[in-house]
Amino acid sequence: MNRQSCMYMLRDAREGIQRNIGAAAAAAVLIFVAMLIAGILLLGRFGVGDLLGYLESQVAMKLYVDPAADTKAIATILREKSFVQSAEIETKEQMLDRLAAFFTGREHLLVSFQESQIPDAIRLELRDKTQMKLVAEQLQAMNGITKVVYPQQFAETILHWSSELNRYGLGLLLGMAALAFGMVFIAMNLALYQRQQEIRVRLLLGANPWHVRGQFLFEGWLIGFVGSLLAALAVYALFSSMLLPLQKSFPLVFHFSQGMVYEMMGGMAVAGSLVGLSASYVSTRKLIDHA
Repeated sequence: MNRQSCMYMLRDAREGIQRNIGAAAAAAVLIFVAMLIAGILLLGRFGVGDLLGYLESQVAMKLYVDPAADTKAIATILREKSFVQSAEIETKEQMLDRLAAFFTGREHLLVSFQESQIPDAIRLELRDKTQMKLVAEQLQAMNGITKVVYPQQFAETILHWSSELNRYGLGLLLGMAALAFGMVFIAMNLALYQRQQEIRVRLLLGANPWHVRGQFLFEGWLIGFVGSLLAALAVYALFSSMLLPLQKSFPLVFHFSQGMVYEMMGGMAVAGSLVGLSASYVSTRKLIDHA
């Protein structure tokens, strides 16, 4: 395709979209919303994946001891249990030293923790990590233990809410994609009906039906591409303003990849373009053949 043909196609597409600017704009907005939802769900999945990975790396169980109880005696009793691999006492000072990296730039919060009454804890590692939930339930009833915390407990909660968000988010995404498809379909139908005479003249003069259809396919693709491109830019803005600062604040937990985000943006642009292209194809399939 030469430069003159490209310029003609772009000019014709601009004029066609301008004739139905309301329908075209509505279709682009719906594609924007659908792709934005998809991008947010993917960003959320990346964050949840990193968080779950961090929790899984923290295989130890933590037992908080009643201040009135003897922490050393409880630790000695636990070391004698067959299911215990190790039991180490963690004082308030040791815990704050280990978490100091999380308070970089927010030292005032660390000071507030230092002034609070934090009980001693026992860091417990089990021989069989798969039994952690069962052991936690048994230790919760042990005298002197006020609370039992283990990674799977948080992971299960996170997975539950993540699956709920994905379920409703996917339903919303499919609904918005269907609406966007329908709106592009309507926009192309309006353009076809407005230009029926022009289409008939071009076909009578020997124009290839696929060449005529290609103009409308290009318009549908352009609507989808613009909407999805704006959504990709919005997702990148969210990534830069929210997830990158989160990664800087918690480098031990989150490890976002810039390349991964670029690939996701490219996928969004392709998906939105395909929605516009497929809707335009369905709209033009019969009308041009019977023009």
